[in-house]
Amino acid sequence: MFQRIIVPLDGSSRAERAIPVAANLARASQGSIVFLRVVIPAHSIGFYGAEPAVGIVPTTLETNIAEADGYLTSVATIFRDYLKDIQIETEVETGAAASTILSAARWEHGDLIVLCSHGDTGLKRWLFNSIALQTARKSPMPVLIVNEHGEAHPLENLTHPLNIMVPLDGSTLAETVLTSVMQLMTALKPTGQNRLHLLRVVDIPVVNGSMRGHAQLDPIIREKACTRAKAYLDTIVKRLQEEAQGKTQLEITTSITVSPDVAGTIIRRAEESQCDMIAIATHGRGGLMRMLMGSVTERILGYTRLPLFIVRPQEPIVEHSEAADPMADEQELPSWVGLL
Repeated sequence: MFQRIIVPLDGSSRAERAIPVAANLARASQGSIVFLRVVIPAHSIGFYGAEPAVGIVPTTLETNIAEADGYLTSVATIFRDYLKDIQIETEVETGAAASTILSAARWEHGDLIVLCSHGDTGLKRWLFNSIALQTARKSPMPVLIVNEHGEAHPLENLTHPLNIMVPLDGSTLAETVLTSVMQLMTALKPTGQNRLHLLRVVDIPVVNGSMRGHAQLDPIIREKACTRAKAYLDTIVKRLQEEAQGKTQLEITTSITVSPDVAGTIIRRAEESQCDMIAIATHGRGGLMRMLMGSVTERILGYTRLPLFIVRPQEPIVEHSEAADPMADEQELPSWVGLL
């Protein structure tokens, strides 16, 4: 359960949208909340956010820190109705936003970060990225991101079954999100029935070029891939039902879609299914491969208005996949979780 929740705030009403969600989770788990404000020193600010140090007048930095501290105190007062009976702490740190958030979350022994994304897309995101995405990529703990342009009060006062979609690709890494999702469901809606939808997007390479003569094999490959995917999802459903027995009322559904557009399919199916949230695992890698091919998680964050729950596994994982199933008699299809 989430006992210590970190909520980064930047002074904007947008960032404060994360507070009610964090309050609901903290109250359900009888946990505490740490409001974190990062003051960025002048030498950290430039056209690309990384110009050489130019120095800063000490009194100016001290003033900024004092203002940040006062802001956090005022936030606790403004949101006192949401925060009733919840232990609140405030912390002001200096440094680059994302790395400082992660450092503070570690030394505060946080087990969940809740924040709001700005919802930008396109060139601005590509050039500058977002603090939410940078935090999620490297966070040692789960990150729950609510979207600035999403519902006004997401995940609050749920009168309907909480409905969460979890995309799986057949790998052990993708499954690591499931334990945290079960905990999140219990915290957000401890009574009544909840719904978990497992989605398997089968990404079959398009047959073209010199291989077009073998296009007749595509239906066969598709059928076998879907058969493997169904067997895999059935196994996961059985396991989750056993784990949930006696703990929560959980309805688990599954679906399989064949599409080369993994992120777009996840978003579309989540919206069609009226999901309250998307939960996904990510390995958090960067570098040239991410730049060239993009990230499924990054695309989902950039284009969905639903809250996004992201888990990055911390321990080395011994991979298994659908291909380990006895039914898999052909070469395993590539896993898209590598692009998360």
